[in-house]
Order: sequence, then C-alpha cells, then structure tokens
Amino acid sequence: MSNINTEGLPPEMQARIAEIIEKAKANAITPTSAPVRNDLPQLQAPVRTPSLMDHTIALRQEVADMRNEVANMSQQVAAMGQVVEAVGQAVGSLYAMFQQQTEVTDYSRAYEAEAPGLTDDY
Repeated sequence: MSNINTEGLPPEMQARIAEIIEKAKANAITPTSAPVRNDLPQLQAPVRTPSLMDHTIALRQEVADMRNEVANMSQQVAAMGQVVEAVGQAVGSLYAMFQQQTEVTDYSRAYEAEAPGLTDDY
C-alpha cells in the first residue's frame, strides 16, 4: 500500500490518505501459524444399536434386491434358450442342405464339353 502516488493531491488529502494507510497497517491481522494439535481426542458419534425395525427394513431391502436379481437371471436364461434354439435351427438347416446333395457335382467336365477349342488358344 506504500506505492500510492499522491503527488497531485492537496496536502490535506495526502495527510488523510497517509493516516488511513497507517491505521490499516496497525490494524492488519497477521496470520498466526499455531500448531495443530493432534493429541486431542476426536469426538465420535455415539454408536446406536440397530433396532428390530432397522433389521426388518434391511431384510426387506435384501428381499427386493434378490427378487430383482432373480428376475434378471430368468430373463437371461430365457434369452440364452432363444439363442440356443436359433443356433440349433441354423445347424439343422445347414445339415439338411448338405443331406440333399447325394452325388458329387463336377461342373468342370460339362464346361470343357461346351467350351469350343479351349486348347486352340494356346
């Protein structure tokens, strides 16, 4: 605060500003670095023993969670069943497709017979 330029002000104003600055310096609060005491006992919240109602509420919450888990599991089992069924259908279709073919197909002989002069071009 000592870097205030009061040169252009009247002497009364300069004196008043200097007085305010001196009062501010005298009243300045200096932070003290008091050591923190860790040896004081920490206040603990009193431990309340759960009542019968607390146990009942906790059990109801657990039952509700278990119901949700069972519902999710049954949905997963149903989805897995549908996947297994779809894979079985696909495998069955592939198997049936290859079972219908009873003789070896060799299209190359028919192509050679139809192609005119394959050996003539070489």
